[in-house]
Amino acid sequence: MDHDPSSRVSFGCPDNLLETLDEIAEREDKNRSEKLRELVQKEVEAKGDLDEPQPVLPDDERLAEAYRMLHERASARHKSKRRVKLETAKNKLYDNSTPKSAVLDEIIKPLESEGYVSVWAGNQHVWVIVPPMRYTDGEDIVEAGEKAVA
Repeated sequence: MDHDPSSRVSFGCPDNLLETLDEIAEREDKNRSEKLRELVQKEVEAKGDLDEPQPVLPDDERLAEAYRMLHERASARHKSKRRVKLETAKNKLYDNSTPKSAVLDEIIKPLESEGYVSVWAGNQHVWVIVPPMRYTDGEDIVEAGEKAVA
């Protein structure tokens, strides 16, 4: 990535985050500034098209990532509701920082409390119901079907 030193940014950040960032940068054989430029570049590439409606996602990045995954996996339709089996959701969402036994309490329940999903017990399975993704056009929330028009 080219570096244009004409612009400088200063911001406050907790010491523990900077220490971890420095360790990550060191592992990647970069300095703090290089790593920050890389992260800013990724964010701009991911969200930089301000004319396109953006999905409404949880503020917590881990929950946002989990919601995206559940939305992609929720293909089984039941009475027009997109859903995914709870066991499948647990298998897809666990990782080193969130063991499978903690997925329900640490990921799915917080998503449910924020209104992104709901949990429903069926006759044979427990389901995670995933409503259609909502989008924002910068000012208003629009439904998924209206995304292309917004």
